[in-house]
Amino acid sequence: MITIPKDYILVSFDVVSLFTNIPKNLVINNIIMNWPSIKTATNINLDLFIEMVEFCLNNSYFRFREKIYLQTFGTAMGSPLSPILADIVMETLIETVIKNVPFKIPVLRKYVDDLILSLPHDQVQYTLQKFNSYNEHIQFTVEVESEQKLPFLDTLLIRNEDQTISTQWYSKPIASGRLLNYHSFHPMTMKINVALNLIKRVTALTTNKSADQQKHIIYQHLKQNDYPSSLINRLINNFHTKQPHNNTQPSNLVAKAQTNITQETETEITDKTAMPTNDMQQQIHYRSIPFIPILSKQITKALKPDFPTTKLSHRPIKTTRSLLRPIKDPVDPFKQSNVIYSIPCNDCENAYIGMTTNQLKTRLSGHRSNINQFLKLTENPPPHADEEISRLKEKTALIHHTINEGHNFALEKTKIIDRSLRSTALPLLEMCHISNTTKTVNHRTDVQGLNTTYAGILHAIKSIKYDKK
Repeated sequence: MITIPKDYILVSFDVVSLFTNIPKNLVINNIIMNWPSIKTATNINLDLFIEMVEFCLNNSYFRFREKIYLQTFGTAMGSPLSPILADIVMETLIETVIKNVPFKIPVLRKYVDDLILSLPHDQVQYTLQKFNSYNEHIQFTVEVESEQKLPFLDTLLIRNEDQTISTQWYSKPIASGRLLNYHSFHPMTMKINVALNLIKRVTALTTNKSADQQKHIIYQHLKQNDYPSSLINRLINNFHTKQPHNNTQPSNLVAKAQTNITQETETEITDKTAMPTNDMQQQIHYRSIPFIPILSKQITKALKPDFPTTKLSHRPIKTTRSLLRPIKDPVDPFKQSNVIYSIPCNDCENAYIGMTTNQLKTRLSGHRSNINQFLKLTENPPPHADEEISRLKEKTALIHHTINEGHNFALEKTKIIDRSLRSTALPLLEMCHISNTTKTVNHRTDVQGLNTTYAGILHAIKSIKYDKK
């Protein structure tokens, strides 16, 4: 229990745009000051470490409206290095201020650039001035407790009459209260986990309300998002029942909560007979598949016995990215990677379908190099030209078609027909597109790895495509 002196009050300090306002020279100075603690986590010497940090700070590029810009001040938003550097600067700043104030600060907590402090009534502005004098670019705003209450992040701090601090889960007055709606097109496990997370947060962050009051808060928020009363009560009861001796995994809570709610949720109950052993758990692989009601769950259930070390999660088909117009500048197609592409033949209706994990322009350079090598062998044939042409013919179906038919491919008309963030999915995507393309120069061997299970699905897709035409 935190207790503050009677003549102290609670205040919160917040930095305005910390990441973009940290001077680069301040970052380097702070690294040097904190090097004794930093070097315990790395074998790199100080000079090389600083050189690497400076390289990252001085090479933060971004593109806007077809122009490339270099960030000249501060650390880049979204860079994985920025939070680490900001934390180092904030720690040094706090230590410096604490040493220079003539009074004790009994309470000081930090979350990135948000601070909560307990200060004397008449020293708030003095302390704020000390924080703001550390560096002209790092400036704080202050909020003082009102009616013995002070919001901090998603917690409301309440100073009691005995000067102890109690807490309460807090949401801003402008908050919509919107969570994942119960009727949304998402897997039931995802909806259950959203509800469980709310229950956990309200319970963990609230110390000044009874269990019934907490239950009322949870009930109101979940009911606002159309969660059934029976499900809300079941989740709350299970959570409080298991909380004192919590030996049950969240997945088991989810399974129990879903029992007898709907037919859909009954299939979510964990099959304990297929749970991996301790040795298997060390090699667990995680994969995701699109969420299609009933089908996705049946696929997961069918694969579980044969792949006990693979855990499947379901992802929604409709995403924010698919619904909203992208605001970032598009990447040139020839600079994109992890794609399936199609190259038309100039002399017939066939096309070559391929894949690449590198940039598309790099892969096309390889095709162009093979074609140039063939032309060179035919224009000035060396003694073993036939053998070299035979070896060249085996590289890709594209060069095989070029050599056998004498046709040319329009490399400049290459189109991207599919893409994947996971390079491991590219071979399967490539085989599917080859199988569903009627006029292609690709070999039969290019689709030998395609399981016959996909035949019916691909046939249906092909039928729909031709019906639209």
